[in-house]
Amino acid sequence: MLEVQFELTRLRERVEQLERRHARTNRGRTNQRGAAQYLGRSREYLRQLHLRGEGPRRAADGSYSYDDLDAFAEQDAA
Repeated sequence: MLEVQFELTRLRERVEQLERRHARTNRGRTNQRGAAQYLGRSREYLRQLHLRGEGPRRAADGSYSYDDLDAFAEQDAA
């Protein structure tokens, strides 16, 4: 009985995690200026990160998704 409850708890946690992740998707994209403003940083800061091969993921057209900016901010805060 304890094993079943443990598995149910694990499944509930996984569903909650997936729901949180899904809620953050498809919020749109922004350019470098918008990304810098969203992160509370300067455009030069983002430019320097990308020159070093770091920073938030960016599309071929130079745009950023808000999900990628959130992931970068969370990683940067850790």
